[in-house]
Formats: sequence, structure tokens, C-alpha cells
Amino acid sequence: MTVDWDSFTDRTIEAAEVRLLGLADTASVLALQKLMMHDVRLQTRLSAAVLLCEHPSSITIGRDGNLLELPADARDLESRLLQVHRVEREGGTILHQPGQLAGYVVVSLAECSYGENELRWRLQDAVIAACREVQVTVRRDPDDSAILNGRHGMLCETCLGLDNGISSFGLYLNINCRLDEAAEFGRGLKGTRISSVNAERVRPAQMSQIRTSLAHHICHQIGYPDYHLHTGHPFLRRRQVQSHTRELDD
Repeated sequence: MTVDWDSFTDRTIEAAEVRLLGLADTASVLALQKLMMHDVRLQTRLSAAVLLCEHPSSITIGRDGNLLELPADARDLESRLLQVHRVEREGGTILHQPGQLAGYVVVSLAECSYGENELRWRLQDAVIAACREVQVTVRRDPDDSAILNGRHGMLCETCLGLDNGISSFGLYLNINCRLDEAAEFGRGLKGTRISSVNAERVRPAQMSQIRTSLAHHICHQIGYPDYHLHTGHPFLRRRQVQSHTRELDD
């Protein structure tokens, strides 16, 4: 057997790394995403990363966010213990909560040979395929390229960040979250009807089933059909230990 060594470079595309993080606080995942972006930029240890998780109730505000997407009374946020994070992604205000599946996709667009708009389209195709497997029909919105709709309202919002050709953030898919609370922030507060996968179905869908399916479809759509699936991440465990240590010191 002969090997064509000329076809191998320090930037040869390899397998993606998929991390199933469970319920993870927003600040920790944002920090982990930054670490993944650094690794993907170097293209030495990591070629692409996909982080899938749920967040405790919290809010992120993108570059297009404004005060009209938040409750008029700031005490509403304080009473619900909602942390607010300003983030470097497109889009506006999003309420995160258990039952919403957040997907962070970190790839080098130069390595993948497509642009930001095509990445968004590919992520939406992955969501459409994953929802189809649980008998939920999802369609793009002709008036808003960032959202996907079911029969009863918006199911998914895609919001990307880009730093020197490295993507970040990705998508937020409502599976079985509180729709009444989702309607009080962001697009919901401005009148967009909010739905979820389970609101579109007669029988509830399992988060684990959709999460695994979505991981598969995302990797195929972004050009990494080979991927390694992991549960958790050592970085998050270290942050939890450090946080617990600070609480004991206090």
C-alpha cells in the first residue's frame, strides 16, 4: 500500500468533536466556546466542534438586541434571578431555559469553503431533518432568514457569530420549554408566536433522541460526517470545582 503524503497537511480536515453537555450554565459554555474557537483557529488539535446543551434560565442579547425585547420593569429580571449576557452574535434577545436545545457550532469557514449564510442554511437543514425524524414539519420563514417555523409558531432561531473566519453560536431549538415565558422576551415580546417540538406533536418527544439526531445531522451538513461524540467536558468540571471552592471560601 502506498500513501500520498502530499495530500496530508497541517490543515487536513479530520473528524469533528461533539460535546453533549447536559444542563450547563451560560457563562461556562460561552467560555468553553471561546476555548474551542482558539483550538479550531490553530487547526492542530481540533478541526470543528459542536456543543449541545440546555441552559438554566438566562438571557443573551446579540448585536441587534434592544430594550424593546426586555420587560419594561427591570425588577422582573431580578425577581426571576435571570442573568443577562451581552454576546458577540447576530440577532437580538433570547431567553434560554431547560427544554430548549442550544447548539454551538465552531468551524473554520475557510477550511469548509463556504460562507456565513451557507452555514446558517446548513444548520437549518440539520434542524429540519432532525425534526422530520420525530414527525414534526419545520419550514423556513420567507420573511426572516434566521428562524424556522412549525404549524403553531417559531420553533428555532439561528444566530451566528464570526471571528476572523471562525464561527460561533449557532441555533436554539425549542423542544419542551415554557412557551408562556418565551413569549415575554425577544421575538415573543414583539409579537412572534412561539412554539416547540412537543407543542407540534401529539406525543412528547425525548430530548435525548432529538439531541443525538441533531448532532448527526449538524456534522453531516457542515462537512464532517466523521465525528467523535463525548459527554461533558473537563473544562466545565474545572469551572464547577472552582466555583464550589469560592463558595466555601466565602
